[in-house]
Amino acid sequence: MADAATLKQLNLQKIRNAFLEGEPFSKTELAEKTGLSFPTVGKIIDEMVNSHQLQIVGMWNSSGGRCSRIYQYNPDFRNAIALILEGPRLDWFVLDSLGMTKNQGRIEIESDSDLFDTLAGLLLQARRQEPSLCGFCLGIAANTNGETVQQSFEYPQLKGINLLKELECVSGLKGSLGNDMWISAEGCWQRCRMNDQTTLISFYLGSCGFGSSFVIGGKTLKGAHQVAGEIELLPWIRKEGLNMNAWPETLPKAILHCILTYAIITDPDFIQLYTHPFFIQHFDEIQTQLNTCFTGVQPPVLLLSDDFRADYEIGLSRRAMQLMNAMESSL
Repeated sequence: MADAATLKQLNLQKIRNAFLEGEPFSKTELAEKTGLSFPTVGKIIDEMVNSHQLQIVGMWNSSGGRCSRIYQYNPDFRNAIALILEGPRLDWFVLDSLGMTKNQGRIEIESDSDLFDTLAGLLLQARRQEPSLCGFCLGIAANTNGETVQQSFEYPQLKGINLLKELECVSGLKGSLGNDMWISAEGCWQRCRMNDQTTLISFYLGSCGFGSSFVIGGKTLKGAHQVAGEIELLPWIRKEGLNMNAWPETLPKAILHCILTYAIITDPDFIQLYTHPFFIQHFDEIQTQLNTCFTGVQPPVLLLSDDFRADYEIGLSRRAMQLMNAMESSL
């Protein structure tokens, strides 16, 4: 049996989840929606108003007795900033507690500038402009273990740095760090409303080369050393020199064998190729080879998607919301 503190936390989460849908409620409506008793709802609502999680937005007319107050989640209770570091650009957007974008911008990074100082400066500026800012989520075109940049062909000056810890220390914010393929694949899983049993493999040609990721049930498979899917670490893949601006006319055997091997080892529901002239040109060839490998059984569904950027932003927003919700749950 749950103790009183655990039960209160469960009830609080039920009420918070209802409000995070964006609709206003009276206490009576919220009790009906959550199945909780009116006194329980009333007590939690009053506490959430006092902590500024909720705001009173009006009154319902009543056929008798006192009018009911209407409550809505305060979108500025907590904010988080999402950052995308790719090539010479640092894009950012600020999310409110309901996941809506409040502000956004881009910084062009000079070749001789200190990249860490640029990141730290942006976070400090955001804190000054957004008093409710509580966290950041950074996506980077590099191999990370969630804290430290383990390998980066694009940003060698960051290699070996515990980027998460350093940015948290300088900014005073709670943070999250992940590479671009992890985050975009998680975003695709959410955008396509895949279920908790769905397995997805994604492949992408970006400025840093050929990348991939595995997502199972909405979570990225990272491996024991956080290098699962980092196929540019394979010498024969890196030798091909594929990136968003350079690719061969014919499909290299090393690339085809990599896709097919991943498919056979993981037997996914979906294989996603993010739109690029290279993948468009060789889509039918890849599909034919997949059909050959999966003779007698249904092959994975091969997708061609131009939503990499959208998935990246969805994935970052998802992580930002999880970060803010975790902070609220600890209140």
